[in-house]
Amino acid sequence: MSAVLLIADSDSQMLYCEALARGHRAAGLELTIHLIPRDGTPEAVKRRMEQLGTVQQGSLGTLLQDPGLSRFAAIGVFLTGSKIAGFRSAYLRSRQHDHHRRALLFCGFNGVVLERFEEAVTWRLGYDLICLNGPRDQARFERFLRHTPFRGQRTVLTGLQRAMVAEVRPLADRPRQLVFAEQVAMPSSLEERRQLARLVVDLAQRFSDWQVVLKPRVATHEATFHEIGEHITTTLEQVCRRRPANLTVSYAPLAALLADSRLFATLSSTALFDALDHGCSALVMGDFGLRSDLGSDFFGGSGLVRSLAAIGDLDALVGLQGDSAWLHWVGYDEGCSPSQLFDAIKRHRLQQAGAPAQDPLELEHRGYVVNSADISSNQLRRSAETAIAAHDYAEAGKLLEMAALQRPDNGNIQRRLKAVRCPSRLGRRLLLLASPRFSL
Repeated sequence: MSAVLLIADSDSQMLYCEALARGHRAAGLELTIHLIPRDGTPEAVKRRMEQLGTVQQGSLGTLLQDPGLSRFAAIGVFLTGSKIAGFRSAYLRSRQHDHHRRALLFCGFNGVVLERFEEAVTWRLGYDLICLNGPRDQARFERFLRHTPFRGQRTVLTGLQRAMVAEVRPLADRPRQLVFAEQVAMPSSLEERRQLARLVVDLAQRFSDWQVVLKPRVATHEATFHEIGEHITTTLEQVCRRRPANLTVSYAPLAALLADSRLFATLSSTALFDALDHGCSALVMGDFGLRSDLGSDFFGGSGLVRSLAAIGDLDALVGLQGDSAWLHWVGYDEGCSPSQLFDAIKRHRLQQAGAPAQDPLELEHRGYVVNSADISSNQLRRSAETAIAAHDYAEAGKLLEMAALQRPDNGNIQRRLKAVRCPSRLGRRLLLLASPRFSL
Protein backbone atom coordinates (compact mmCIF):
# COMPACT_ATOMS: atom_id res chain seq x y z
CA MET A 1 0.00 0.00 0.00
CA SER A 2 1.46 3.38 -1.04
CA ALA A 3 1.67 6.08 1.64
CA VAL A 4 0.47 9.55 0.60
CA LEU A 5 0.82 12.80 2.54
CA LEU A 6 -1.48 15.81 2.07
CA ILE A 7 -0.44 19.19 3.52
CA ALA A 8 -3.05 21.93 4.07
CA ASP A 9 -2.95 25.28 5.85
CA SER A 10 -6.46 26.78 5.61
CA ASP A 11 -10.06 25.67 5.78
CA SER A 12 -10.62 25.87 2.02
CA GLN A 13 -7.45 23.87 1.35
CA MET A 14 -8.57 21.24 3.87
CA LEU A 15 -11.93 20.94 2.17
CA TYR A 16 -10.18 20.45 -1.16
CA CYS A 17 -8.06 17.69 0.40
CA GLU A 18 -11.29 16.06 1.53
CA ALA A 19 -12.67 16.16 -2.02
CA LEU A 20 -9.42 14.92 -3.52
CA ALA A 21 -9.06 12.05 -1.05
CA ARG A 22 -12.41 10.44 -1.80
CA GLY A 23 -11.84 6.88 -2.95
CA HIS A 24 -8.21 6.71 -1.83
CA ARG A 25 -8.74 3.49 0.11
CA ALA A 26 -10.19 1.73 -2.93
CA ALA A 27 -7.07 2.83 -4.81
CA GLY A 28 -4.85 1.14 -2.23
CA LEU A 29 -3.44 4.33 -0.72
CA GLU A 30 -2.64 4.99 2.94
CA LEU A 31 -3.39 8.64 3.74
CA THR A 32 -1.77 11.01 6.23
CA ILE A 33 -2.86 14.65 6.48
CA HIS A 34 -0.55 17.31 7.91
CA LEU A 35 -2.54 20.32 9.10
CA ILE A 36 -1.21 23.82 9.66
CA PRO A 37 -4.48 25.36 10.88
CA ARG A 38 -4.93 29.08 11.45
CA ASP A 39 -6.53 30.60 14.52
CA GLY A 40 -10.28 30.28 14.19
CA THR A 41 -10.25 27.45 11.65
CA PRO A 42 -13.59 25.67 12.17
CA GLU A 43 -13.16 22.61 14.39
CA ALA A 44 -15.69 20.73 12.27
CA VAL A 45 -13.37 21.00 9.28
CA LYS A 46 -10.45 19.58 11.30
CA ARG A 47 -12.61 16.72 12.59
CA ARG A 48 -13.59 15.81 9.05
CA MET A 49 -9.92 15.36 8.20
CA GLU A 50 -9.68 12.72 10.93
CA GLN A 51 -12.25 10.64 9.10
CA LEU A 52 -10.00 10.44 6.04
CA GLY A 53 -6.77 9.18 7.56
CA THR A 54 -4.05 9.84 10.11
CA VAL A 55 -3.91 13.52 11.08
CA GLN A 56 -0.83 15.33 12.36
CA GLN A 57 -0.16 19.00 13.04
CA GLY A 58 2.96 21.16 13.06
CA SER A 59 4.90 23.78 11.17
CA LEU A 60 6.34 23.24 7.70
CA GLY A 61 9.84 23.58 9.10
CA THR A 62 9.29 20.72 11.52
CA LEU A 63 7.76 18.59 8.78
CA LEU A 64 10.64 19.14 6.36
CA GLN A 65 13.14 18.02 8.99
CA ASP A 66 11.14 14.91 9.93
CA PRO A 67 13.01 11.75 8.79
CA GLY A 68 9.62 10.04 8.46
CA LEU A 69 8.96 12.15 5.38
CA SER A 70 10.92 9.59 3.35
CA ARG A 71 8.24 6.94 3.73
CA PHE A 72 5.73 8.75 1.50
CA ALA A 73 5.43 7.79 -2.16
CA ALA A 74 3.62 11.05 -2.93
CA ILE A 75 3.13 14.40 -1.21
CA GLY A 76 0.27 16.77 -2.06
CA VAL A 77 0.93 20.40 -1.16
CA PHE A 78 -2.10 22.64 -0.66
CA LEU A 79 -0.78 25.88 0.78
CA THR A 80 -1.30 29.56 0.11
CA GLY A 81 0.69 31.72 -2.31
CA SER A 82 4.45 31.48 -2.37
CA LYS A 83 4.50 28.71 0.26
CA ILE A 84 3.64 26.25 -2.52
CA ALA A 85 6.84 27.10 -4.40
CA GLY A 86 8.73 27.37 -1.13
CA PHE A 87 7.90 23.83 -0.06
CA ARG A 88 8.98 22.39 -3.41
CA SER A 89 12.31 24.20 -3.28
CA ALA A 90 13.06 23.21 0.32
CA TYR A 91 11.99 19.59 -0.21
CA LEU A 92 14.11 19.11 -3.34
CA ARG A 93 17.14 20.56 -1.54
CA SER A 94 16.62 18.11 1.30
CA ARG A 95 16.63 15.23 -1.22
CA GLN A 96 19.41 16.36 -3.54
CA HIS A 97 21.81 13.66 -2.26
CA ASP A 98 19.14 10.95 -2.18
CA HIS A 99 16.89 11.75 -5.14
CA HIS A 100 15.90 8.10 -5.66
CA ARG A 101 13.86 8.31 -2.43
CA ARG A 102 12.07 11.45 -3.56
CA ALA A 103 8.30 11.43 -3.40
CA LEU A 104 6.08 12.46 -6.29
CA LEU A 105 5.10 16.06 -5.55
CA PHE A 106 1.66 17.28 -6.61
CA CYS A 107 -0.50 20.32 -5.98
CA GLY A 108 -3.72 21.80 -7.29
CA PHE A 109 -6.39 24.46 -6.96
CA ASN A 110 -8.94 24.40 -4.16
CA GLY A 111 -12.09 24.57 -6.25
CA VAL A 112 -13.08 26.77 -9.17
CA VAL A 113 -10.25 29.05 -10.34
CA LEU A 114 -12.01 32.41 -10.52
CA GLU A 115 -9.11 34.84 -10.98
CA ARG A 116 -5.30 35.21 -11.26
CA PHE A 117 -4.98 31.77 -12.85
CA GLU A 118 -1.66 32.56 -14.56
CA GLU A 119 -0.08 33.85 -11.35
CA ALA A 120 -1.26 30.74 -9.52
CA VAL A 121 0.29 28.53 -12.22
CA THR A 122 3.72 30.10 -11.75
CA TRP A 123 3.70 29.24 -8.05
CA ARG A 124 3.00 25.62 -8.99
CA LEU A 125 5.44 25.15 -11.86
CA GLY A 126 8.03 22.45 -11.23
CA TYR A 127 5.74 20.05 -9.36
CA ASP A 128 5.65 16.52 -10.77
CA LEU A 129 1.90 16.91 -11.26
CA ILE A 130 -0.46 19.86 -11.13
CA CYS A 131 -4.11 18.90 -10.58
CA LEU A 132 -6.52 20.84 -12.80
CA ASN A 133 -10.31 20.72 -12.75
CA GLY A 134 -11.09 19.94 -16.36
CA PRO A 135 -10.65 20.79 -20.07
CA ARG A 136 -11.31 24.51 -19.47
CA ASP A 137 -8.38 24.89 -17.10
CA GLN A 138 -6.20 22.58 -19.18
CA ALA A 139 -6.77 24.72 -22.30
CA ARG A 140 -5.89 27.89 -20.37
CA PHE A 141 -2.85 26.18 -18.87
CA GLU A 142 -1.49 24.99 -22.22
CA ARG A 143 -2.13 28.36 -23.88
CA PHE A 144 -0.22 30.11 -21.11
CA LEU A 145 2.85 27.84 -21.36
CA ARG A 146 2.91 26.78 -25.02
CA HIS A 147 5.72 29.14 -26.10
CA THR A 148 7.81 28.75 -22.93
CA PRO A 149 10.41 26.21 -21.73
CA PHE A 150 7.79 24.99 -19.22
CA ARG A 151 5.39 23.52 -21.79
CA GLY A 152 6.41 20.03 -20.62
CA GLN A 153 4.83 20.57 -17.21
CA ARG A 154 2.66 17.54 -16.41
CA THR A 155 -0.95 17.88 -15.32
CA VAL A 156 -3.81 15.61 -14.36
CA LEU A 157 -7.55 16.33 -14.40
CA THR A 158 -9.14 15.62 -11.02
CA GLY A 159 -12.53 17.24 -11.71
CA LEU A 160 -15.18 19.06 -9.69
CA GLN A 161 -17.21 16.09 -8.44
CA ARG A 162 -16.34 16.68 -4.82
CA ALA A 163 -18.51 14.29 -2.80
CA MET A 164 -19.17 10.57 -2.80
CA VAL A 165 -22.91 10.23 -2.19
CA ALA A 166 -23.94 6.61 -1.82
CA GLU A 167 -27.70 7.20 -2.17
CA VAL A 168 -29.41 10.32 -3.50
CA ARG A 169 -32.85 11.02 -2.06
CA PRO A 170 -35.45 11.79 -4.78
CA LEU A 171 -36.36 15.48 -4.98
CA ALA A 172 -40.06 14.70 -4.66
CA ASP A 173 -39.40 13.12 -1.24
CA ARG A 174 -37.63 16.20 0.10
CA PRO A 175 -39.33 19.20 1.74
CA ARG A 176 -39.79 22.43 -0.19
CA GLN A 177 -36.50 23.92 0.94
CA LEU A 178 -33.98 26.23 -0.75
CA VAL A 179 -30.47 26.74 0.65
CA PHE A 180 -28.59 29.95 -0.12
CA ALA A 181 -24.87 29.62 0.64
CA GLU A 182 -22.55 32.51 1.33
CA GLN A 183 -19.13 32.18 -0.32
CA VAL A 184 -15.74 33.85 -0.56
CA ALA A 185 -16.54 36.11 -3.52
CA MET A 186 -19.29 38.23 -1.98
CA PRO A 187 -19.99 41.85 -2.97
CA SER A 188 -17.38 44.06 -1.29
CA SER A 189 -19.60 47.13 -0.92
CA LEU A 190 -21.92 47.21 2.06
CA GLU A 191 -24.82 48.43 -0.08
CA GLU A 192 -24.55 45.45 -2.44
CA ARG A 193 -24.33 43.06 0.50
CA ARG A 194 -27.50 44.60 1.87
CA GLN A 195 -29.15 44.28 -1.53
CA LEU A 196 -28.23 40.59 -1.58
CA ALA A 197 -29.73 40.10 1.89
CA ARG A 198 -32.91 41.92 0.82
CA LEU A 199 -33.24 39.65 -2.23
CA VAL A 200 -33.07 36.56 -0.01
CA VAL A 201 -35.64 38.04 2.41
CA ASP A 202 -37.92 38.96 -0.49
CA LEU A 203 -37.66 35.43 -1.88
CA ALA A 204 -38.79 33.99 1.45
CA GLN A 205 -41.68 36.46 1.66
CA ARG A 206 -42.93 35.68 -1.86
CA PHE A 207 -42.77 31.90 -1.37
CA SER A 208 -44.13 31.34 2.12
CA ASP A 209 -44.75 27.65 1.38
CA TRP A 210 -40.99 27.16 0.97
CA GLN A 211 -38.37 27.05 3.70
CA VAL A 212 -35.43 29.35 2.82
CA VAL A 213 -32.19 28.56 4.65
CA LEU A 214 -29.27 30.99 4.70
CA LYS A 215 -25.95 29.18 5.23
CA PRO A 216 -23.17 31.56 6.40
CA ARG A 217 -19.63 30.65 5.43
CA VAL A 218 -18.52 30.59 9.07
CA ALA A 219 -20.02 31.18 12.50
CA THR A 220 -19.53 34.59 14.11
CA HIS A 221 -16.64 33.32 16.31
CA GLU A 222 -14.80 31.53 13.50
CA ALA A 223 -12.25 32.82 11.01
CA THR A 224 -11.00 31.70 7.62
CA PHE A 225 -8.12 32.56 5.33
CA HIS A 226 -10.50 34.82 3.40
CA GLU A 227 -11.71 37.91 5.22
CA ILE A 228 -15.50 38.20 5.08
CA GLY A 229 -15.94 41.66 6.61
CA GLU A 230 -19.36 42.15 8.21
CA HIS A 231 -20.96 38.83 9.09
CA ILE A 232 -23.96 38.01 6.90
CA THR A 233 -26.28 37.72 9.94
CA THR A 234 -25.47 41.30 10.90
CA THR A 235 -26.32 42.46 7.38
CA LEU A 236 -29.55 40.46 7.52
CA GLU A 237 -30.60 42.14 10.78
CA GLN A 238 -29.96 45.59 9.29
CA VAL A 239 -32.26 45.03 6.30
CA CYS A 240 -34.94 43.02 8.11
CA ARG A 241 -35.77 43.60 11.77
CA ARG A 242 -38.17 40.66 11.78
CA ARG A 243 -37.32 37.78 9.51
CA PRO A 244 -40.09 35.93 7.70
CA ALA A 245 -41.05 32.79 9.64
CA ASN A 246 -39.81 30.60 6.79
CA LEU A 247 -36.32 32.22 6.65
CA THR A 248 -33.74 30.64 8.93
CA VAL A 249 -29.97 30.83 9.39
CA SER A 250 -28.25 27.47 9.73
CA TYR A 251 -24.68 26.46 10.63
CA ALA A 252 -25.37 22.80 9.95
CA PRO A 253 -22.95 21.03 7.58
CA LEU A 254 -23.74 22.01 4.02
CA ALA A 255 -23.86 18.36 2.93
CA ALA A 256 -26.70 17.68 5.39
CA LEU A 257 -28.64 20.73 4.18
CA LEU A 258 -28.20 19.77 0.52
CA ALA A 259 -29.36 16.21 1.14
CA ASP A 260 -32.61 17.60 2.59
CA SER A 261 -33.29 20.38 0.05
CA ARG A 262 -34.79 20.65 -3.41
CA LEU A 263 -32.97 23.81 -4.49
CA PHE A 264 -29.58 25.40 -3.90
CA ALA A 265 -28.66 29.00 -4.79
CA THR A 266 -25.35 30.82 -4.74
CA LEU A 267 -23.59 33.81 -6.22
CA SER A 268 -20.52 31.93 -7.43
CA SER A 269 -19.54 29.22 -4.96
CA THR A 270 -17.82 25.95 -5.82
CA ALA A 271 -20.47 24.50 -3.50
CA LEU A 272 -22.78 24.48 -6.54
CA PHE A 273 -21.01 21.27 -7.57
CA ASP A 274 -21.57 19.84 -4.09
CA ALA A 275 -25.27 20.49 -4.64
CA LEU A 276 -25.19 18.58 -7.93
CA ASP A 277 -23.38 15.70 -6.17
CA HIS A 278 -26.28 15.50 -3.70
CA GLY A 279 -28.90 15.57 -6.46
CA CYS A 280 -30.04 19.05 -5.43
CA SER A 281 -31.11 21.38 -8.24
CA ALA A 282 -28.78 24.38 -8.35
CA LEU A 283 -29.02 27.92 -9.64
CA VAL A 284 -26.63 30.87 -9.83
CA MET A 285 -27.83 34.26 -8.68
CA GLY A 286 -27.74 36.61 -11.67
CA ASP A 287 -29.14 39.77 -10.07
CA PHE A 288 -25.70 41.46 -10.04
CA GLY A 289 -24.83 40.37 -13.57
CA LEU A 290 -21.99 38.08 -14.64
CA ARG A 291 -19.05 39.89 -13.04
CA SER A 292 -15.42 38.84 -12.74
CA ASP A 293 -15.02 40.48 -9.31
CA LEU A 294 -17.77 38.20 -8.00
CA GLY A 295 -16.65 35.13 -9.94
CA SER A 296 -20.10 34.79 -11.46
CA ASP A 297 -18.71 35.13 -15.00
CA PHE A 298 -17.40 31.57 -14.60
CA PHE A 299 -21.00 30.32 -14.79
CA GLY A 300 -21.81 32.00 -18.09
CA GLY A 301 -23.20 29.35 -20.43
CA SER A 302 -24.05 26.98 -17.61
CA GLY A 303 -27.80 27.29 -18.08
CA LEU A 304 -28.14 27.79 -14.31
CA VAL A 305 -28.17 31.60 -14.03
CA ARG A 306 -31.43 33.07 -12.72
CA SER A 307 -32.45 36.41 -11.22
CA LEU A 308 -33.85 35.85 -7.71
CA ALA A 309 -36.01 38.95 -8.07
CA ALA A 310 -37.57 37.62 -11.30
CA ILE A 311 -38.36 34.07 -10.14
CA GLY A 312 -42.08 33.48 -10.42
CA ASP A 313 -42.27 29.82 -9.47
CA LEU A 314 -39.69 27.95 -7.36
CA ASP A 315 -41.33 24.61 -8.06
CA ALA A 316 -40.67 25.09 -11.77
CA LEU A 317 -36.91 25.23 -11.05
CA VAL A 318 -36.83 21.87 -9.29
CA GLY A 319 -35.06 19.45 -11.61
CA LEU A 320 -33.09 22.23 -13.36
CA GLN A 321 -29.98 20.76 -14.93
CA GLY A 322 -26.94 22.56 -16.22
CA ASP A 323 -25.78 22.50 -19.83
CA SER A 324 -24.00 19.15 -20.29
CA ALA A 325 -21.30 20.59 -22.58
CA TRP A 326 -20.51 23.31 -20.04
CA LEU A 327 -20.34 20.81 -17.17
CA HIS A 328 -17.86 18.69 -19.13
CA TRP A 329 -15.85 21.80 -20.07
CA VAL A 330 -15.34 22.90 -16.45
CA GLY A 331 -14.61 19.38 -15.19
CA TYR A 332 -17.86 18.13 -13.69
CA ASP A 333 -17.51 14.88 -15.60
CA GLU A 334 -16.81 11.24 -14.84
CA GLY A 335 -13.69 11.44 -17.02
CA CYS A 336 -12.13 13.98 -14.63
CA SER A 337 -11.62 12.47 -11.18
CA PRO A 338 -9.03 11.85 -8.43
CA SER A 339 -8.59 8.33 -9.84
CA GLN A 340 -6.32 9.88 -12.49
CA LEU A 341 -4.08 11.18 -9.72
CA PHE A 342 -4.14 7.85 -7.89
CA ASP A 343 -3.08 6.04 -11.08
CA ALA A 344 -0.16 8.47 -11.52
CA ILE A 345 0.96 7.85 -7.93
CA LYS A 346 0.94 4.09 -8.48
CA ARG A 347 2.92 4.48 -11.72
CA HIS A 348 5.47 6.60 -9.87
CA ARG A 349 5.80 3.91 -7.21
CA LEU A 350 6.54 1.29 -9.87
CA GLN A 351 9.03 3.62 -11.51
CA GLN A 352 10.89 4.05 -8.22
CA ALA A 353 11.42 0.28 -8.11
CA GLY A 354 12.71 0.17 -11.68
CA ALA A 355 13.87 2.98 -13.94
CA PRO A 356 15.65 6.09 -12.58
CA ALA A 357 13.42 8.82 -11.24
CA GLN A 358 12.47 11.61 -13.64
CA ASP A 359 14.39 14.84 -13.03
CA PRO A 360 12.25 17.74 -11.78
CA LEU A 361 11.31 20.46 -14.26
CA GLU A 362 14.09 23.02 -14.59
CA LEU A 363 12.81 26.46 -13.64
CA GLU A 364 16.00 28.47 -14.28
CA HIS A 365 15.76 29.87 -17.81
CA ARG A 366 17.27 33.12 -19.01
CA GLY A 367 14.58 35.68 -19.72
CA TYR A 368 11.83 33.83 -17.80
CA VAL A 369 10.95 34.97 -14.30
CA VAL A 370 9.19 32.22 -12.36
CA ASN A 371 9.07 31.23 -8.73
CA SER A 372 12.41 29.50 -8.48
CA ALA A 373 14.20 29.07 -5.16
CA ASP A 374 15.63 32.58 -4.86
CA ILE A 375 12.48 34.34 -6.03
CA SER A 376 10.42 32.20 -3.69
CA SER A 377 12.57 32.99 -0.65
CA ASN A 378 12.39 36.69 -1.49
CA GLN A 379 8.61 36.47 -1.73
CA LEU A 380 8.48 34.71 1.62
CA ARG A 381 10.53 37.49 3.17
CA ARG A 382 8.34 40.17 1.63
CA SER A 383 5.23 38.44 2.94
CA ALA A 384 6.87 38.17 6.37
CA GLU A 385 7.47 41.93 6.41
CA THR A 386 3.79 42.47 5.60
CA ALA A 387 2.87 40.21 8.52
CA ILE A 388 5.25 42.08 10.83
CA ALA A 389 3.67 45.40 9.82
CA ALA A 390 0.29 43.90 10.79
CA HIS A 391 1.77 42.65 14.11
CA ASP A 392 1.03 39.05 13.09
CA TYR A 393 4.32 37.68 14.41
CA ALA A 394 3.21 34.05 14.37
CA GLU A 395 2.59 34.22 10.61
CA ALA A 396 5.85 36.12 10.08
CA GLY A 397 7.68 33.37 11.97
CA LYS A 398 6.23 30.66 9.73
CA LEU A 399 7.21 32.54 6.57
CA LEU A 400 10.74 33.30 7.78
CA GLU A 401 11.16 29.70 8.88
CA MET A 402 10.47 28.58 5.31
CA ALA A 403 12.87 31.22 3.94
CA ALA A 404 15.56 30.04 6.38
CA LEU A 405 15.19 26.47 5.17
CA GLN A 406 15.76 27.66 1.61
CA ARG A 407 18.61 30.02 2.48
CA PRO A 408 20.27 28.56 5.62
CA ASP A 409 23.40 30.70 5.09
CA ASN A 410 21.50 34.00 5.11
CA GLY A 411 22.17 35.71 8.44
CA ASN A 412 19.59 38.46 7.96
CA ILE A 413 16.78 35.90 7.68
CA GLN A 414 17.97 34.21 10.88
CA ARG A 415 18.13 37.54 12.75
CA ARG A 416 14.66 38.54 11.58
CA LEU A 417 13.31 35.13 12.58
CA LYS A 418 14.87 35.42 16.04
CA ALA A 419 13.27 38.86 16.42
CA VAL A 420 9.68 37.80 15.64
CA ARG A 421 9.99 34.77 17.93
CA CYS A 422 11.13 36.83 20.92
CA PRO A 423 8.42 36.39 23.61
CA SER A 424 9.14 39.79 25.17
CA ARG A 425 7.30 42.64 23.50
CA LEU A 426 10.09 45.13 24.22
CA GLY A 427 12.79 42.64 23.26
CA ARG A 428 11.03 41.84 20.00
CA ARG A 429 10.76 45.52 19.14
CA LEU A 430 14.47 46.10 19.82
CA LEU A 431 15.50 43.05 17.77
CA LEU A 432 13.31 44.15 14.87
CA LEU A 433 14.91 47.60 14.95
CA ALA A 434 18.38 46.03 15.04
CA SER A 435 17.76 43.62 12.16
CA PRO A 436 17.50 45.00 8.61
CA ARG A 437 14.05 45.04 7.07
CA PHE A 438 13.90 43.11 3.79
CA SER A 439 13.06 44.96 0.58
CA LEU A 440 13.70 44.35 -3.13
